Amino acid sequence: MANVVVAENHLTFGGVGYFRGHAEEVELGSIGEKRTPLTKQNYLEVKDRIPVPKIDVAKATAVDIDFSKTSKSAFNTVVSAIIKGVPVKLSGDATFDKLRSGSLKLVKFSVLNNDMKKAANNSPQKLQSLIEWGNDARIAHQVFVVMEASLANQFDNNINADLSVGAKGLEATVGGGSSTSGTTSVRISKGTCFAYLLAKIDWDAKLKKNRTKIVDLDDDQWSFG
Repeated sequence: MANVVVAENHLTFGGVGYFRGHAEEVELGSIGEKRTPLTKQNYLEVKDRIPVPKIDVAKATAVDIDFSKTSKSAFNTVVSAIIKGVPVKLSGDATFDKLRSGSLKLVKFSVLNNDMKKAANNSPQKLQSLIEWGNDARIAHQVFVVMEASLANQFDNNINADLSVGAKGLEATVGGGSSTSGTTSVRISKGTCFAYLLAKIDWDAKLKKNRTKIVDLDDDQWSFG
């Protein structure tokens, strides 16, 4: 069922609002501060990333856009679509047309909140940075990317995708579970994110100076405020 609606500054999937502001700077595991400028869209100011292999698996699934509620005007920037496994820059108009025709699809990659919490707690330098950034600190734990349909079909149905760092950035790989099946790898490095969800942090102490670890992560959705 087509249940994704794309707007200029956000994306809605399953009733959840995903950010699009500065998406090209975001990767799975990106960390930084949430910015809420008065006259512009909210976004994550990316400052660092939780390293692989601290986060090594993401769930992947292909999703369909509801084009009765999505217009071409929502695609007003260049998009890096993953074609033959690597990012290829397309105009917003071309991306919209290819998504509507079915030659491109959106794929969502997500790291479970508890897995991302564990990864952050096991990364002392990144954890300290999050503590220093205070209540605006956020972690990007879900991202959407645009991918050619033949590849997207390999990253569907909440399949586990192994994360690794290749020569040119973050990669996701599926397959290889039997002697007869091959693997499929795509580059989901910086520049490929189309939309993302943030996680807000619950700490073990109210005061920043007393914080030592993350006790929970809560989804922080896009909103007008």
